Amino acid sequence: MLQEKYQSKGFSVLAFPISDFRQEYATNEEISNFLKSNFAQVNFPLFGISTLAENPVYKELRDQLPDAHVEHNFFKYLVDRRGRAIKLFHKRQDPLTLTEEIERLLEEEGGPPPRRTIE
Repeated sequence: MLQEKYQSKGFSVLAFPISDFRQEYATNEEISNFLKSNFAQVNFPLFGISTLAENPVYKELRDQLPDAHVEHNFFKYLVDRRGRAIKLFHKRQDPLTLTEEIERLLEEEGGPPPRRTIE
């Protein structure tokens, strides 16, 4: 729902399956098949399975918020258009409760997101 609501403003949900917590399927194909079978409405980018230690996106986010720690699957980072981590949310935080923060961030920044890559 967040993807559909805000993607025209440059917002996107990104999913990074992580094997650290031994809850993910073993392969990307298994994860993809599970999502298609159980969550057909999911239409945001799904990246390949990795670990927290080897995923460059998580490394960047951890470096930016060193006191915030992903403790389990489904933790959520809110990141601005410039790739800066704003806040980390617990797995129990319903993503739909983040709409106010997302809208405030989108209003503050305006315009299309700059192109940026994480090395």
